[in-house]
Amino acid sequence: MPVSPKYGRLIKFDEAISHFKQKIQIPTESYKDLRGHIHARAFTVAGATNTELLGDLHKAVTHAIEDGETLAAFRKRFDDIVAKHGWSYNGKRGWRTKTIYRNNKNTARAAGRWEQQQRVKARRPYLLYLTAGDQRVRPQHGKWNYILLPIEHNFWDTHYPPNGWLCRCKVVNLSEAEIKRQGLTVTPENALKEHTKYFTEVDANTGEELQRLPGIDLGWDYNPGKAWLGGDISAGKTLYKQDKHIRDVLIPKFNDAVNAGESHFKKHIATTAAKQALGRELDDGAKLIVGHLNNNAVDKVIAKSALDHSTLVVIDDAMISVSLAAIGFEQTANLMQLIQQASSATYNQSVLKLTTDSALITIQVMADFNRVVAVEKL
Repeated sequence: MPVSPKYGRLIKFDEAISHFKQKIQIPTESYKDLRGHIHARAFTVAGATNTELLGDLHKAVTHAIEDGETLAAFRKRFDDIVAKHGWSYNGKRGWRTKTIYRNNKNTARAAGRWEQQQRVKARRPYLLYLTAGDQRVRPQHGKWNYILLPIEHNFWDTHYPPNGWLCRCKVVNLSEAEIKRQGLTVTPENALKEHTKYFTEVDANTGEELQRLPGIDLGWDYNPGKAWLGGDISAGKTLYKQDKHIRDVLIPKFNDAVNAGESHFKKHIATTAAKQALGRELDDGAKLIVGHLNNNAVDKVIAKSALDHSTLVVIDDAMISVSLAAIGFEQTANLMQLIQQASSATYNQSVLKLTTDSALITIQVMADFNRVVAVEKL
């Protein structure tokens, strides 16, 4: 038997907090109103159709994730919110509160964990699926226990946990040396076929034909971390296509959502600066979202390019290192605001140059997102 990696406790970490804070609140009648990837960017509670009610529930879950609150503490907040708004919800209190509490915490942590795993995938390029290992594990999820695959394998597009309501499964990333030491072997492709074959299910109420995967609850067949960037990519491409006057209203709102995670961005800058000072290897593969181009910059691109592009801007650790050397820690930590509020922009042949009071920022304009490729001091 291989040595079992420690399942461990799901703990509070900055990436999870950042991902949850950036969710956009969308009122819904039913959990079926939004499915899959859209959940990565949306905070919803079925039946919470009042925006103030949804806002208070979002704050309560934020406290639970940020402060490590217990379910009992969350239930007290929930009771206060229900009394304040006179909300008549479906289901029993115990089940409803546990569902809201655990599902939101688990998906936020999954998105944050994926971000962490992407940063170290050059050194630890494999993911191992683990269940909670007790009698409550669903039989189908038990079949996935110890599936070991490269992090880039498309299995993780649909089976990255949580894989359903109150699912407690997780994945851990491993290096080649750890795999050998623990006596593990990479799962062969033919062993995945039974887990990745879709079947059709008809909704008894609507007659809609739904494509399902064995063992995965409806709407949970997505990777919260991948879908997070995917949701931002979709938003960036959609914003780009809007009329100028609509962009004037929407871009600031989307940037407000991105900026809710600015503290995590600044902590990442500080970590990168410390690694750079100590001569340590920088994280590989991670892309951090810095926001959406302002309307002036988008207009400059549209005026010279007939192609569809995006408003979304990302930066990687290598370019953060360049920025630290060029404009220093304080201005690099403020990079989100510098890009979002750049006063001047010029565009030529897929290269956008943003001018601020302190820096010249060069951005490569692409189809899905735009990438910072140079930062210079002015």
